[in-house]
Amino acid sequence: MYPKAIESYFAPTTIDEALRLLAEHRDSAKLLAGGQSLMPMLKLRLVELGCLIDLNRIPALAAIREADGALCLGAMARHAEVAAHPLVAASYPLLADAARLIGDFQIRNRGTIGGSLAHADPSADYPVAMLALEARMVLSKAGGGRRVVGADQFFVGPLTSVLAADELLTEIQLPKPAARAGGAYVKHSLVAGDFALVSVGVQLTLSANGRCERAMIAIGGLPARPAYARQAAALLAGIVLDDAVCARAGEMAAGEVEVGTDVRASEAYRRGLIASYVPAMIKRARERAGGAAAKK
Repeated sequence: MYPKAIESYFAPTTIDEALRLLAEHRDSAKLLAGGQSLMPMLKLRLVELGCLIDLNRIPALAAIREADGALCLGAMARHAEVAAHPLVAASYPLLADAARLIGDFQIRNRGTIGGSLAHADPSADYPVAMLALEARMVLSKAGGGRRVVGADQFFVGPLTSVLAADELLTEIQLPKPAARAGGAYVKHSLVAGDFALVSVGVQLTLSANGRCERAMIAIGGLPARPAYARQAAALLAGIVLDDAVCARAGEMAAGEVEVGTDVRASEAYRRGLIASYVPAMIKRARERAGGAAAKK
């Protein structure tokens, strides 16, 4: 099957030009980032459009930099660039984990972080990473309009975010972690590179004596959107993360998030995966934060 003809194609070279075009054609326009979701949907005629706005010629949207105590990722940064960037590797290993697990080489070389987040697939890799890292999404519109939305408010439901029709996700901001912080991400899928049946992201901050000062645990592969395992994270606060504590956190996380059954896996199977992966990611995040394995 082939897509219907597109009436208008634009390739802006600046963010302002892209925002102006989006405002003018908001009712019929789609944005082309990496195209890894849009192009298959067009080919299957699941999506029809009158105007295509290609973002690939806007260098300002692809920058990865540090500013104002945060790592700022341009929405057009490719998965491969995110996975290999030294700033990401140095302080955000959880994000590097997630980027490396997306699809295959071809997808990672074309797909973009902004395109993936705007698509808002609850089984994708980045949404869980954004929750665990407490990311902020910068949404821009023509005329200088700008708002910043936390990751926990950005995702509304399956393939649905708070992005308005005339808004463009221009940047993702990640607060700089503390000195003794570490994170880890894993997903379980039917085949390598596929969407997650379950994914887990854990970000920890340790005190000088090795106790957990702060923990964020995010779970993906859920029916509507990724979610925090807040009770499991609260369990870790102020204590040494030994094997028993990690196992208990996994059990709590598996019980507190909404999990569904579909053609790929049952609810019970998914809860078992969560109970297994959460302790593993806590331990990996603890090691990356500089904490030694606690003795029994």
